[in-house]
Amino acid sequence: MDKAAYFQSVYEAQFALGKKTGACLSAQYLALEAFLQRSPDWHYQWWPIVGITSEAWSTLQTRASSPPINRAISCRGLIRAHLYDRVKRGRALFERDAPLPDAWHFYEERDATVLAVTEERNAVARLPWLPLNPEVLGQQGTGVPVITRKRYNALRNALSLIATPEAAI
Repeated sequence: MDKAAYFQSVYEAQFALGKKTGACLSAQYLALEAFLQRSPDWHYQWWPIVGITSEAWSTLQTRASSPPINRAISCRGLIRAHLYDRVKRGRALFERDAPLPDAWHFYEERDATVLAVTEERNAVARLPWLPLNPEVLGQQGTGVPVITRKRYNALRNALSLIATPEAAI
């Protein structure tokens, strides 16, 4: 079963169970995510980092320029900020009379995050940010990834290609 069909089947089962039991929206939505995140058959990069704000990039550059104490650069004060409100996404999925027919694509389009400083959390959807290929920072857990010197260099190279596209030719 492909990813979209698998997601649709889990979503529809959770939708039907929620309607049958009268479960609240947050319980339905959290149960959907928890089930998928714990499934051994599900290989999806949750909350992919698709960009970085200028402030977060400046913070990382400053920290990377100091003498290295270890291989990792401190991520203190950095967060993965969601571009789309997860509560609104949950409502759109479950506050309806019938399941959304193409739920996977709706869900995936609203799952992106941007690396930002903590103070930007509530405004990140309105801020300009630099785009990143989600593979630059790799598979994530639920927090900010560990930024090793190697990852920092990959991030710097990816952002320099965006700034000077002719360099990629």
